[in-house]
Amino acid sequence: MKNLLLTAMLTLGVASAFGLQGSYVEDEIYIKFANYANGRPLSGTMKKFILSKVGAQEMAIYPQIGWSRVKLNARGKVEAAVATLEKERYVRDAEPVFMRQVVATPNDPLFAQQKWLRPIQAQAAWDLFKGNDSVVVGILDTGVQLDHPDLENKLVPGEDLVTLDGDPSDDNGHGTLVAGLVGADTDNGIGVAGTDWNALLMPLKINMGGGISHSVEGILYAADNGCQVINMSYRGFFRSQVEQDAINYAFARQVIPVAAAGNDSLKDTVAYPAGLDNVLSVAASDDNDNQAGFTNYGDWVDVAAPGVATLCTALGSGYGSPSGTSMSSPVTAGVASLVLGYSPTGTTNAQVIDYIKRGADNIGDFIKHGRVNALKSLQLVPKFQDRNYGIVGMETLMGTHTAGAGPDLSTLDSSVAMFAATKQQTMRSPAAFTALTYDVSADASQIEELKVTLNAFVNANRVTQMIYVWDPSLNRWRFLRAFPVSTLSASVDNEAKISNAARYIDGNGHIKIGIRAFQPFGSANETFNYVMDRVGISAKLLIP
Repeated sequence: MKNLLLTAMLTLGVASAFGLQGSYVEDEIYIKFANYANGRPLSGTMKKFILSKVGAQEMAIYPQIGWSRVKLNARGKVEAAVATLEKERYVRDAEPVFMRQVVATPNDPLFAQQKWLRPIQAQAAWDLFKGNDSVVVGILDTGVQLDHPDLENKLVPGEDLVTLDGDPSDDNGHGTLVAGLVGADTDNGIGVAGTDWNALLMPLKINMGGGISHSVEGILYAADNGCQVINMSYRGFFRSQVEQDAINYAFARQVIPVAAAGNDSLKDTVAYPAGLDNVLSVAASDDNDNQAGFTNYGDWVDVAAPGVATLCTALGSGYGSPSGTSMSSPVTAGVASLVLGYSPTGTTNAQVIDYIKRGADNIGDFIKHGRVNALKSLQLVPKFQDRNYGIVGMETLMGTHTAGAGPDLSTLDSSVAMFAATKQQTMRSPAAFTALTYDVSADASQIEELKVTLNAFVNANRVTQMIYVWDPSLNRWRFLRAFPVSTLSASVDNEAKISNAARYIDGNGHIKIGIRAFQPFGSANETFNYVMDRVGISAKLLIP
């Protein structure tokens, strides 16, 4: 990029090399320093000396990708500073902080139903899979209304990348629209459905009308804080190597980046970040699979998704029907989170993107692969089959076994296993601890994931139950999950998943589950009865 950019500046003139005025931040630039000849990083003193030549000082460092953001003094000019730094021996690259803008159009009137779900076959897809709350989608946008009734239960802590005050509340409305299309709270009796019923959403507030710095920082933050999918419903027309490096960093960490192509009705004019490598770019179609009149399009765009009058959550705890590729992108991000959640452990982000592209329906040549289809993409994922296993042994490790046998726990009926527990003497002494052994030898080589289902109740208050799995290689119990115990006999199922199940299957094809129940130290009860109605174990088998 260094030689290409410098050549352009010399050929076209410094002022014209970056196009229209206002396409970049006027007093900031990005710089990537080179190492010394011996491979050692450049010293802080040398960095300051180089920056002093253009009247700049370092504002932020991104060690993940090797770039820094610097601020020019009042007399500094971006074009001249980049040209000067490009000539420095110890500068590998320099570029402006290009602008990115929201691509949503004004809201249309509210529709009575979400027609946009039909083309992507969402309902049929939900018959296969409704999503997984282990998938987190980063919403890089104007923030999200944190107390929206159709979003508040789906949010995980995010960040305001503008103020860094930890409050990514939406003061614009764009991000709230986007969040609902990805994963509005579904099947909750109110509002609208999201593409993914169960994925969690991380609001990451960025400056949508300014430079790309917050975009870069948002991408890095999402990658470093557990997001597996990120949605970017904004665009600009200048490619940034810094933004590309941030995307590459996230992609290497198995993040699936999704971005809007833009609403300028332009063919073959690449917009960014959608046009960057390793980004799933999205154009807009309508509910009848026509190309939306406003969408950017061409061979550089991967897929399309509904983006016309897309009924979704809106600022003010309400709902709206906006149009734009800003809406198509989160619909696609929701499909990506569905496919990822349905896929077996070890599936890569590249494989998920391939499922989305290959599952797309051909609706015209304005995009490369077609309009996304949630059902067809899910059907491309290797199929699973659930299988239950019976108890072959039960051992009481702590407490007193007073009634019931292991086989009684295979179904939820009047047969139970009961354990009397005495008052705890220390925090380390479990009031009751039972080991249950299951024979999974018939399918041991095919088991992808195991799920433990526990249904129990107790005749005392403040009792907690904990589920463990025995690790034969380490000869110790591994904790899985903890739940409060119901005081009602009609209790609810509690579930714990065991990934990498092969690790916990011994040489006889057996797996051992531990169930612990206890009260807080100092509780009033001298004794209590812990009653298990059912403890089941099922496997998710990968069927080639």
